[in-house]
Amino acid sequence: LIIPARDEAESIHRVIAEVREHFDGTIIVVDNGSTDSTAEWARAAGAQTAWEPRAGYGRACQAGISAAPTESEVFVFMDADGSDRPEDISALLAAIDSGADLALGIRNGEGVEKGSIAPAARFGNLLSGFLIGAIWGEHPHDLSPLKAIRAEALHALDLRQQTYGWTVEMLAKAARAELTIAEVEVGYRHRAGGASKVSGNFGASLKAGYRILLTIAQVAFSGFTRPSSFVLAGGALGLVLLIAFGTWLWRQAPASSGVLVAVLLLAWPFLLLTVGMGIAASAFARGRRQLPHSP
Repeated sequence: LIIPARDEAESIHRVIAEVREHFDGTIIVVDNGSTDSTAEWARAAGAQTAWEPRAGYGRACQAGISAAPTESEVFVFMDADGSDRPEDISALLAAIDSGADLALGIRNGEGVEKGSIAPAARFGNLLSGFLIGAIWGEHPHDLSPLKAIRAEALHALDLRQQTYGWTVEMLAKAARAELTIAEVEVGYRHRAGGASKVSGNFGASLKAGYRILLTIAQVAFSGFTRPSSFVLAGGALGLVLLIAFGTWLWRQAPASSGVLVAVLLLAWPFLLLTVGMGIAASAFARGRRQLPHSP
C-alpha cells in the first residue's frame, strides 16, 4: 500500500491506524517534500517511509513503487488525508483476485459524504472519462485516488507523468492496452485534516485540468507512428494564434494579472480542440485498421 503524503502530519497517524484494521500488507508512506512532521508520525504509527523531495503526485507514487519489496504482486494507492476508506481495500483486492488487472474505486456509493468531492474534481472525472472512452472505448467513471493494480501490469504501462496526470495516464494506457479494468464502488469522506493541494486551490485546479487534457492527448498521440499532418498543422496553428493573441494582450496591459487569466481561459478551447483532433484521428486510424484488406 503506497500513500503519497505532503504536509499531512495532522491526519497520517490516524489513517495508518485505520488501515491496519483492514490491511495486513506493507504500508509505505512517501513523504513528498513535507515541511511538517509527516514522516515522523508515519513511522511512529508503524509504516515504512520513503522520501521524494520533488513535489508531484506521480513522483511520490513512483518513489513508493521503488521502495516496495521486489516480490510485490499488487500495488494499492490511497490518499493520506483520511478521505479514502481503508475498509474498501478488500473489495479492490477481491476484484484483482477475480482476474482484473486494475481495480478502480468509484466514489458514488452510499458511503460518499455529501460535499466531499469538489465540483472541479467531478468535472475532471467526467471530462477525462468521456475522452478516454471516446478514444479507446473504455470509459472510466472516476479518477479515484483509491486503486489497486497488478505489479506486472503497472510496470508494463511505463508511467511517465510526474504530477497530477499520473492517474489519468494509468487509466488511458490501461484502456489502450486493453487491460481488464474493474470498477468497485467505494465510499469517500471529508479530509481528516490539513488542506487540499488541488481542490481548494484555483490555480492548482487549473493546472490539474490542463495536465489531465495534455496527458490524454500525449497518450493518444503516442499510439501513432506517423501522426496526421492535419493534426500537427492544426495544433501548431492554434498554438501560434494563442501566443500571438497573448502577446498582443500583454502589450496592451503589461504585467496585468487579467491578461494571464484571459490567456488561460483561451487556452482551454485550444486544448480541447487539440484533444478533439486527436480523438478524430485516433477513431479514423482505428476504423482503417478494422477495414477488410483486399486479397
